[in-house]
Amino acid sequence: MNRLVKRIHIWVGLLSFLILLVDGITGIGVTFLPRYEDRSRPAPSVEMRDYVVPGNLSDNEAADRIWEHLRLPLTNPPRYGVQRDENNDLAFAFYTPKSVIRVTALEKEGKLRLETTPAGAWMFLNNLHATTVRDLPRDWRMRLWVLYNEFAIAALLFLSLSGVYLWLSARPRHRLAQISLVAGAGSFIALYWLSR
Repeated sequence: MNRLVKRIHIWVGLLSFLILLVDGITGIGVTFLPRYEDRSRPAPSVEMRDYVVPGNLSDNEAADRIWEHLRLPLTNPPRYGVQRDENNDLAFAFYTPKSVIRVTALEKEGKLRLETTPAGAWMFLNNLHATTVRDLPRDWRMRLWVLYNEFAIAALLFLSLSGVYLWLSARPRHRLAQISLVAGAGSFIALYWLSR
């Protein structure tokens, strides 16, 4: 039994390594980097596109039509934040792991203003880390990532439980096991103390 659990433990760990790496880097970044509001962000790029918003639609329907027209990669139709700005122009945003795309429909001019702000490396990893099945992505690449992310959540639980089992069923009095336990607990305590 021990050999089978060990083999499954190793394979599950290898299969979920990428997401555990993303989660680890994200955790360190969130802990030690300045708050998101306090970070410097790259300047957005602005693009204008021709588009006439049909006049007989609600704001949400118009935003859905704009999404269908633009077909921006990795985006979903806007589900929230569709509103009118101070000029009474329809405004909303698309969020992807790599950028935020703010769209303003300039209905009188028959134009769409797209303001794209890149996420940067840390926010890209954080966005990947936070994308789960509740986001219901439509893009196939994001769907695959969500499935992998959900697998990794279950894998992390399995790795924790099987790791404890393997430690207890092996030789807990073994010197290397004791050193590993002390080093792991010490690292966790040091990280907790540093992040306070």
